[in-house]
Amino acid sequence: MSSRDDLDTRPTAELAQMVRELQHINGQLRARLNPNPPHAAQALLDDQFRRTALLTQLAIEFRENLDQQTAVTQTLRAVMAHLQLTGASVILTGSEGPELALSMLDGQVDTLDAALAGEVITNGLAGWVLRHGSSVALSDVARDRRWLQFSERHRSGSVIVVPIRQANATAGVLTVHRGQPNAFSSHDLILLEGVAAQLGVALGAARYQLGERQRRDQALALLSMSQFLSTEHDLIELAAMLQEKSATVFNAQHGLLYLEPSDPIEQGLQAILPPTRLPSAELLKQCAGAAQLAFEGRRIVTTAPANGLTCVALPLAHHGKTIGAFVQLYSGNAGFPASVWSLLTIFTNVVASACASMRLVSRLTEQTRLLEDLVEQRTHQLQRSRDVLRVVFDSLPDGVLLIDGEEHLVAANHIFCRQIVVRTHGNWWAIVMPRSGRCWSGGPGFRLIWSITICKAGSGCLSYVRVRMKCAATLWSAYR
Repeated sequence: MSSRDDLDTRPTAELAQMVRELQHINGQLRARLNPNPPHAAQALLDDQFRRTALLTQLAIEFRENLDQQTAVTQTLRAVMAHLQLTGASVILTGSEGPELALSMLDGQVDTLDAALAGEVITNGLAGWVLRHGSSVALSDVARDRRWLQFSERHRSGSVIVVPIRQANATAGVLTVHRGQPNAFSSHDLILLEGVAAQLGVALGAARYQLGERQRRDQALALLSMSQFLSTEHDLIELAAMLQEKSATVFNAQHGLLYLEPSDPIEQGLQAILPPTRLPSAELLKQCAGAAQLAFEGRRIVTTAPANGLTCVALPLAHHGKTIGAFVQLYSGNAGFPASVWSLLTIFTNVVASACASMRLVSRLTEQTRLLEDLVEQRTHQLQRSRDVLRVVFDSLPDGVLLIDGEEHLVAANHIFCRQIVVRTHGNWWAIVMPRSGRCWSGGPGFRLIWSITICKAGSGCLSYVRVRMKCAATLWSAYR
């Protein structure tokens, strides 16, 4: 090949030949450096493989029983790794606003500030998607005022926001962002909608599992409550147990017991308060009012004693009679599902039965104590009456023997025991009469006019005395 200095003098045909040789050499070099040059079909195939790998990874991870936060965290990590995003976030909402808000920037998953999440749901693009239930793809965020710019990196770029649905309802939104405009295609939108659908299924399964676990815990709590009530406890211990079960089973802040007073003269319900974790005096006053309304109306009463608090008062009925009310304080203003109302009804029925049983046991114990006091009082009265009778008998100058209708010896005074009943010899006894006007018995100057005993005392003490008159056939028996 000639030098470059004489190119101007070369003919056109020769120059064309030289260009062709250069193109051939360049082609050989290009082939050596890149033997498989990329083309549109290959790029499309790689992109499809990437999308399939993302959905497959999520499907494998969602096979495990995950809680909501774990499922959202794994979704954010997988999306960021496969789609080369600037940032991504998921916001799940409930009846009172955002329940869970997570974002991922620079490879780190963090919790969004509650105020920021609320602002996004209220005024941002995510809130618009949540309310309308349709996806939005912005090629340039600077042109849409619905996109809220909370940091410098969010002032430009492109974004896709897709709804997360559960049972025909929108439960949250998934937002992905890239720093360059026009960075997403329709394929990316379809892929993210598939990711949101899988995340919705996983969140539904997590909530179902959480509900089943709560129902199991509630059933176990009712069982433990029944076992607790099978033993003897007082009302203060019952109030403490109700406070604990209200927090663990129904996620309530307080559980308070109000019962009808035992004394009918007293007005209003009697508060049976637990020893710890009591609400303020103002809340106690409002809870007492709700309990009184439920007791008098025999219906469930729901009030709002303070901002962000709900008071639910349920009447306690036993055998058709209202005996009190049970009050629970909850944070928030949301209602209860039917399953919770059913369990709460069973819970209050058990509480009513327990309170009625304790009241019955208390009344029986009180009546038993009164009966014992009455028996003791009557016993003392009887003892005092016998003591008085003994004093009267012993003060008489003549011997007196008191025999009941069954011919049992009831009492004998001192004169009778010392002068009329005498010991003859050993453990043998005789009944004698003095000589005054008649005869004595048992020696000179004595004459026996009664037969001696025919039964001997056993073990050193007299068991009974049996005597017979000579002039009559009457048999007197005395037991001592």
